[in-house]
Amino acid sequence: MFADVLTGYPLESSFTYRVPPGMDVEPGKRVKVNFARRNVTAFVIRVHDEEPSGFEIKDILEVIDSEAIFNERLVDLCRFVAYTYISSVGEALSMALPSGLKPSARYKVPFTQQETAPIALTSEQEKVFQDILLSREENSLLHCIFGITGSGKTEVYIELAKKMLEQGKSVIYLVPEISLSSQIYERLFHVFGDDLVIYHSHLTSNQRLFNWMRFYRGEARVVIGTRSAIFMQCPDLGLIIVDEEHDGSYKEHSTPRYNARRVALYRSKKEKTLVVMGSATPSLETLYAGENGIIRIHRLTRRFGGARLPEISIVKVSGGSPDKVISNPLKLDTKRAVDAGRQVIYLLNRRGFSPFVICEDCGHVIECPHCNISMNYHKGGSLLCHYCGYSAQLPAVCGKCGSRELTKLGSGTQRVEEIIEETFRGMRIFRLDQDSSRKKGSVFNLMDSMKNGEIDILVGTQMVAKGFDFPNVSLVGILMADIGLNIPDFRASERIFSLLVQVAGRSGRGSEPGKVILQTLDDEHPLFTFVRQQDYEGFYRSEMLVRKSLNYPPYTRIARLLVRGKEESDVIAAMGKLKTSIDKAVAEAGENIQVLGPAAAPMEKIGGNYRHHIIMKSRSVDMLRKVIVESRGAVNSNNVYLEIDIDPHDMM
Repeated sequence: MFADVLTGYPLESSFTYRVPPGMDVEPGKRVKVNFARRNVTAFVIRVHDEEPSGFEIKDILEVIDSEAIFNERLVDLCRFVAYTYISSVGEALSMALPSGLKPSARYKVPFTQQETAPIALTSEQEKVFQDILLSREENSLLHCIFGITGSGKTEVYIELAKKMLEQGKSVIYLVPEISLSSQIYERLFHVFGDDLVIYHSHLTSNQRLFNWMRFYRGEARVVIGTRSAIFMQCPDLGLIIVDEEHDGSYKEHSTPRYNARRVALYRSKKEKTLVVMGSATPSLETLYAGENGIIRIHRLTRRFGGARLPEISIVKVSGGSPDKVISNPLKLDTKRAVDAGRQVIYLLNRRGFSPFVICEDCGHVIECPHCNISMNYHKGGSLLCHYCGYSAQLPAVCGKCGSRELTKLGSGTQRVEEIIEETFRGMRIFRLDQDSSRKKGSVFNLMDSMKNGEIDILVGTQMVAKGFDFPNVSLVGILMADIGLNIPDFRASERIFSLLVQVAGRSGRGSEPGKVILQTLDDEHPLFTFVRQQDYEGFYRSEMLVRKSLNYPPYTRIARLLVRGKEESDVIAAMGKLKTSIDKAVAEAGENIQVLGPAAAPMEKIGGNYRHHIIMKSRSVDMLRKVIVESRGAVNSNNVYLEIDIDPHDMM
C-alpha cells in the first residue's frame, strides 16, 4: 500500500510514501514523514496500490490521527485558496487544519448556561429574516444585512441559525476579532448550549483540534470563530454568517493570504450554503456587488429596543501635539457623563505610524499628484509617495491657503494615553488593545467590569469599535481622527469612515441618548460631514467616484508583490529583476495591466527587514495571476523573500 501526501511547503505536487504493514492510513489523516531530511507533518489525500518507480520510496513514520480529520471537500476548498492566492495546496491545508496532536477538552466555559427568553423580532427584522429564508428557496444564497449600529443584526443571525439547526444543518458564525467572539460566544451559549463551540487562536492547538472534531462529526453544530473558522467542516453546512463583513481582520497576512469573506462565497457556490453578511458600514465591494445583483442587500434602519442614534459633534483642535489632543468640550462632557453614573469610550487611533504633513490653518494634507494618497514625511525634509515612488521637497507654505503653519502629524500616542490618565485622575480607566486582549480572560473581565459599572472610561484602539454592546455608554470621544484618514492607502477613507461610524455606534445603545465628540484638525473635511450625518450612501457615492477615476477596487483587482530582506541593496536588486520580468510578461499578455513601482513600502523596515513593493492593477484577476506566476521566479536569491498578496486589504 502507498499513500500520496501533501506537505506544508510551497511545492505543487504530492509525494508518495509506503504504508508499513499494520499501519492504519486513510485519506483525511495526518502522518509523520521524512521530507527533505526533516520529520514533518503531511496530509494524506490518497491511498492506493500503484508502486511508483524512479526513486527510493520511504516509509510513513507515524500516523497522527486515530480517525480522519478532513475530507475531499476541504481539499477542494484548499485547491481554490491555493489557486486564487498563489500558494501550494499543502500550504493551504496546513493553514486550514488545527495543528494540535491530541484533542483536549480542557477549555472551560467561563459562565453557566441561563434560560433566555425567546427573541421577539421587530417587524423590520422579521421582514429581513423571512426574505432571506424565502430567497434561499429560490436559490438566492448571498445576502448582506445593511443595518445601522444597534439595529439588531445579531438577533436576525440567531433566528437564522436556529432555523438551520431545526433542518439538521450546521452553522459557521464568523467575527473579525477574538475579543468580539468572546462577547458573542456568551450570548450564543445561552441559546445553543453544548451545540456551540468556539474556534480561535487563543485556544491551545489541542483545544482547537477538539472543537474542530466536534464540529466535523456533527456533535456540535454551531461554531463561532475568527477567520480560520471558515475552513471548518461538518456533515451538512447550512449557513455562514460573516459579521462586520467590512473588517480587514478577515484578511490573512501570511501565505496563503486568503480573505475569509471570499472563501465563504466560494463555499456557498460549491456547497449550496446560505451566506449572510452584516455591517453598519458594508465594504464598497459588497455594496457594488449588491448594485450589480450579485448579493441581495437588506436594510435595518431603526435601532433595536427604541434606542436613538447618537448625536455627533465635530470639534476642531488647534494642533497635532499630544498635549492638545483632549478638547475642552470632551473634557467637560466626560466629567458630566461619569458624574451621572454613565460610561465613556475613547478611541485612540494608532494607525499614524509615519508622519504626514497637514496645514494647521486649513487642514490641507499634501498628497501625491499621481495616486491621490497622502505623502509621508522623511528626515531631511523630503516627502515620498509609497505607492508610485514620487518624491518632492517639503514646501515652505501650504499649497491651498499659503499658510506657513505646516505640521507633521502621526506619532506620540503613548503620551496621549498618559494625558488621559493625568486629566481624569480618580476615574477608573481601562485600556483595551491587542496586547491587553491577549491576556487570558481579559475580555471576559472587561465585559463583566463594564456591565457592573466598574469602569468609567474605556480607552482603546480600533478594537473598541467592533461590535461591543455596553448599554451604559453615553459618550464616545474620537481622538486624532485625521491620523487614520491620511495613511498612504487607497482604502484609508473607507477604513476611517467605517471605524468612526462603528465606534460612534457604541454610544446610546441603552435607554439614554448618546453623544459622540469627533476631534479633528480639519473640521471642513467632507468625510467628517458624512460621519456626522451618518450618511453612508453619500460617502459611498463620493468614494466610488474617486475609485473609478483612479482605477481602484471594486472597478479593478489589485495584486501586491513585496520583497523583504536584511540588506536593502539585495531587496532593490531583486525588485529590479522582478520588475523586468513583470514588464516582459505584461507585454506578452497584451492585456491592460497597470504596474506601479517599485517603491519602498510605507512601513519601509519591519523587524530588521527592508521592504519594497510593486502594485499591479487589472480587471482580470486571472491575468494578474498569470503574470505573477510567470514572473515570480525572478526573485531567486536566498537573501530575500517574496510575498504575494491578491486583493490586499492593507498596503502598508
